[in-house]
Amino acid sequence: MAKLSMFLPKDQEKADKQLAVYDYNFMHAARYVAQGEFEKAAVHHRNLANALEELQRMKNSRSATDEARSLLNQIEKQETTRRNWF
Repeated sequence: MAKLSMFLPKDQEKADKQLAVYDYNFMHAARYVAQGEFEKAAVHHRNLANALEELQRMKNSRSATDEARSLLNQIEKQETTRRNWF
């Protein structure tokens, strides 16, 4: 499994699985379109959309966590500075 830095460590395995789901459905959707099996292709495209939405949710979780850590670090620096003044 590759390290997927855009996701939290706890989400790495799930993200890897969702990317595999994406790849699987992408290949099958393309095959079914080429065969004129549009209903089957549509099912795989819906699965693609679901995988992408889950990947985006995990990416957003990483972004929110990073932002929270950054804000906490800023607050801690301000508190350290404030304590040194008094």
